[in-house]
Amino acid sequence: MNAISRLIGYFKNPHGQRIQKLKERYQELDELSNVAVTIEDRTAYRSLQAEMREVFFDYLTAIVVDSIYRLVPHLLVLWIISFILPTINIPLINWQVNIFAFYFLAYFTYYIGGWLIKPVKKIIKLSLRNNSNITAPLFKTK
Repeated sequence: MNAISRLIGYFKNPHGQRIQKLKERYQELDELSNVAVTIEDRTAYRSLQAEMREVFFDYLTAIVVDSIYRLVPHLLVLWIISFILPTINIPLINWQVNIFAFYFLAYFTYYIGGWLIKPVKKIIKLSLRNNSNITAPLFKTK
């Protein structure tokens, strides 16, 4: 069961660990670079900056590849749907919309909606928590 969980986690974020390691390495090199500046060691600073550039470009490459991995399933689903249903008819305004435009609009609406709902959920949780503290029992029990 644990192997299946790790496999699902890998497919969900295949380059997450590598990105995290590169980010940590970059931060470590940045701190060492700051130390080299304070002790005024120019050769150490230059070598650290060269290594920081390499790590930074590896980090950018990993982020781009991870973004492509996240995009490929959506393109595959969109490709399959486009065979079945190439256009969608919007009944109220009688427009025919291409499935590509509809899918991406629905995708962005979903994520923007989730992004907008998070603050509302926090406000509701806080108001419920505050209201539960205000109400006191009517009868005292021993």
